[in-house]
Amino acid sequence: MNSKKNPWLMIQDNEFEDAIKLIDNEFEKTQDYFILYNKVLALFHLKKYSEALLLIERLIKFRKGDTDADFINLGIAHWILGKKTEAIETWLQAENSMFKDAAGGIEIQVFLYFGAIKTEQDKLKSNSLKATKKLLKSKRSINWPGPLGHYLLGDITEDQLFSYVVNIPILKERQLCQAHFVSAIGKLAAGHVEEYYKKLEDCISYGSSAYLEQMYYMAKGELETR
Repeated sequence: MNSKKNPWLMIQDNEFEDAIKLIDNEFEKTQDYFILYNKVLALFHLKKYSEALLLIERLIKFRKGDTDADFINLGIAHWILGKKTEAIETWLQAENSMFKDAAGGIEIQVFLYFGAIKTEQDKLKSNSLKATKKLLKSKRSINWPGPLGHYLLGDITEDQLFSYVVNIPILKERQLCQAHFVSAIGKLAAGHVEEYYKKLEDCISYGSSAYLEQMYYMAKGELETR
């Protein structure tokens, strides 16, 4: 398919403004809210976080809060705009969503743990770890991103975490992006700030292969506001 006619391929080619124009035109014709998810990603790339925030709020209303990805993205937008309390509150709302990641909601806990470390909230950190431990008791936790939770709990080492990454193209880069992000959190929790930022750089180093990963945008935002 011609990338000029496919918003997602245009985003992969870093043609963000053109992708947004195409998405807006398609939405005007179809009123298909699902195509607006790609617009959120394009707005993130363009650092238009306030605009992205308003769009995500529309998506949450349309999808009745059923999708954790919307709340995670909304939290990312709040966080980068300096609204850390609102970000954490939004990530907490994601726990009530019907549709979560393949491991049952580990990604939500990664963001909550990240927020706890950054804002030095011991209770939030403890609650996140407890929730992660509970999720990992489920059979679903054998799926990725289950290993991310095991790493945050200290069940596995960093090397072991990366050993769980698959060798399937694109999926490998997406999982590496996430693994570097939780590794970065681990560095920050241990007080190694420079190593934290180095891991964030590793997180976003896979380019368009990782554009679907929300941790990519959180890492990008942290580096932008360093």
